[in-house]
Amino acid sequence: MKKVFVISLLLIITEAVFAITLDFYCLAWQPAAVDKIYDLVDIWNMDNPDIQVNIIWGTWESSDQYLLTSFQGGNAPDVFHTDAEKFREYGMMGYAAPLNSYVTDDMIDDIPAHIFEDCYDFSGNLYGIPWCQETQVIFYNKDIFEENGIRLPLDRMISWEQLLDIAQSVTKKDENGKVITWGILAPLMERFHWTLIAQKNGTVLTKDSNHKWKVEINDGAREAIQFYLSLITEHQVMPRDVISIDYTSLMQGFINGKYAMVTFGCWNRRFLLQNKGFDWGMLLVKNGDNRINASDPQAFGISKLSKHKDEAFAFIEFMTNTENSAEISYSDYLFPVRESSLEDPRFSSPENEWDIAKAWLQYSDNVKPGMPGFYTFEWKVFVPNLEKVILGSMTLDAALKDTVTEGNKMLKKLGLQ
Repeated sequence: MKKVFVISLLLIITEAVFAITLDFYCLAWQPAAVDKIYDLVDIWNMDNPDIQVNIIWGTWESSDQYLLTSFQGGNAPDVFHTDAEKFREYGMMGYAAPLNSYVTDDMIDDIPAHIFEDCYDFSGNLYGIPWCQETQVIFYNKDIFEENGIRLPLDRMISWEQLLDIAQSVTKKDENGKVITWGILAPLMERFHWTLIAQKNGTVLTKDSNHKWKVEINDGAREAIQFYLSLITEHQVMPRDVISIDYTSLMQGFINGKYAMVTFGCWNRRFLLQNKGFDWGMLLVKNGDNRINASDPQAFGISKLSKHKDEAFAFIEFMTNTENSAEISYSDYLFPVRESSLEDPRFSSPENEWDIAKAWLQYSDNVKPGMPGFYTFEWKVFVPNLEKVILGSMTLDAALKDTVTEGNKMLKKLGLQ
């Protein structure tokens, strides 16, 4: 008996001594999702005593800076979580490990190809495994709509013209002419303007057959940008708050009736449900038959510096399987990307409008151009010029002309031309 005990103790000690630890950088932040991640990692650690996972919690606001610093400093996490579209960029920069030899047939068969697309570079190297997605929607205040006699179609899909009409109907001023309720708020950070551009088959950034990029704004993109800006500058149904508003101020303004409609991802339902008595609904904007809306899928990947890539991928496979990706996504008020996970009846429930958001998934896609360095172009050139139009210091023609000129200079510096 003593001999058996000693052998068992030695095995435990040996496992502890020789166990590897994977650092897992995770951006989940909603309480239920954080709890679910903890639960799943605990299960993994219990079932895999020789491969332990240590969670490093990050924030979306600082994730890019954190990851770049850790990649460049040689201490990157083994497994990391971020937007799917970032994996192409990190891979091309030499920071993310190619996963072509790891990805399973089950993943390829179960995850739609267009969702995988953002994780590939232009040579066919795969750097991330997508696991969740969202539907970007327009949340509306049901009480304000009812007070103004707003009737919506049964499918809750409205045209650009209907969106403007509704926004004009619900925008209210006090006796001094000050707006007390704005029709809509679509912050630039939420990229509603890119949804409009996509719905007009617009292009701002184009790529040739040699994978060289250039800024080229076509008529569809111009029309979409003009419509978005006109909500502020011409029709005055949207405030200049689009430039700098933070999440908390936006949502408090929506709940308090300052904004009758706001654009956001469907995950925001969790926050709204915390405000008992506040009656909200969701809309989807469309342009004719074009109903595309932003999906912003998220993915897991492996650092190229990781010394334990096999073990890291086994952990990713565990986290993104049918059951676990459904569990995490549901707790985060998002949707899994696996078709098998979407069969979970919770995603089709009318409770909290899961069924409506799921019905719109068929129109969801990444509406942003898949250019490495996109965010640099967006926030250093494109958005600043839109802001100048909003503030009245530049005409739309001048802003778009400058975007093309300065944007192409930037792309050349980034080595994209």
